[in-house]
This record gives sequence, structure tokens and C-alpha cells, in this order.
Amino acid sequence: MFNKTKSAFTLAEVLITLVIIGVVATLTISAVINTYVESSTVAKVKKGLSILGQAKKLAEAQNGSIIGWDYGSTWSKENNQKFFNYIKPYISIAKDCGSALNCYQSNSVYKLNGNPHNNYNTSNKFYKFVLADGSVMWFGASISGRCSAGIDDIDNFCATFFYDVNGDKKPNTIGRDVFAYRMYIDGVYPSRKTDCSKNSDGWGCTAYIIKNGNMNYLH
Repeated sequence: MFNKTKSAFTLAEVLITLVIIGVVATLTISAVINTYVESSTVAKVKKGLSILGQAKKLAEAQNGSIIGWDYGSTWSKENNQKFFNYIKPYISIAKDCGSALNCYQSNSVYKLNGNPHNNYNTSNKFYKFVLADGSVMWFGASISGRCSAGIDDIDNFCATFFYDVNGDKKPNTIGRDVFAYRMYIDGVYPSRKTDCSKNSDGWGCTAYIIKNGNMNYLH
């Protein structure tokens, strides 16, 4: 007869294995979630550009060229309202806040580099509305009125639209969930700034996403 020995994992070995599996699972799940969030954000940024571009085209088909729209010659809440009346019928809106304060959330917007930027929600200088999917837009028409101003070294600027793709949810950060579009006489474009890195303010990231279809600047 020979002695037979049976080998088995010790309790310590089992616990170590479980810890390793847990860490790997956590990292994997986190990576999957981040990938999903970024892919969803990219799709929404493109959707926002499409929404505004289509609304402008339909509004012009009904009311003539945007250059002839009557919304005054100064930037005011009244003139923002007049401007929005032209495009409102062509956007699916769940809540129209106008210039009212605290339309959707009270959190400040931050730059991509972490510095504070502004709290648009507590300002009556911007017109605000919530889309049917829960995302939020706010805008200001051209200060000079009638698409006569120049911005980003381009003339014929009509309005700036800001888009928070996840509405009330954080991080409320430019380049992560807050993006910008410019409406000109000839169409709607992402903000034409080129600064898109984690050390920048983030306004150029709208154009980066439209061009590259990703958010690799975050990594």
C-alpha cells in the first residue's frame, strides 16, 4: 500500500484568487462602461449638429433666409425668444424654459482642464430648452443681430448653441458632456476652435469629435 496525498487550495490562496478576479472584473467593467459612455456621447454630439442643421433648413424653407429673420439688433432675452420662434417648430422639445433661471440644473460648467467656466443655468442672457431625450440646449443670438457679427475669424455669425448631452447629470464639463455649435448664414458647424486636450478649455472638442468620431483626447 502506498500513501496517497491529496492537494487542495488553502483558504488564503482562494481569497487571493478571488481578490485578483475581482480587481480584473472591476477594471474590465469600468473600461466597458467608459467605452459605452464615450460612444454614446459621440453619437449625441453628431445628433445635436444634425438637429440644429435640419431645424435651420426647415425654418428657412418656411420663413426665408436666416439673414432676413427679424430678431432685433442687440443680444437680449426678448430677441433670443424671437430668434428661437423661427426654429422651435422643427425641434422636439420637452420643456421650453426661455430665459428663466434654473431650467434644468444649478451646477456650474467646468472647462476640460478642471477650471470653472460659467453657470449658464442661472443667467437670463441665454435661452434654454430641454429636448425630448432629456438633453439640454441653450443659446444666445448674435450680439449684433441679423447674422452680421464675426466670430472665430468667420463673418456672418448668427447664434451660438451649447449642448449638454446628458442633461442634469454630471460632469457638466466642456469636452466631456458639454459641447458648442455655431449657426452661420450658410449652415451650422461645430465650434471652430482647435483646442482639444485635457489641458485645454475643451471648446475645440466638438469639432474633434465630428471629424474623428471618438474621444481619444481624454486618454
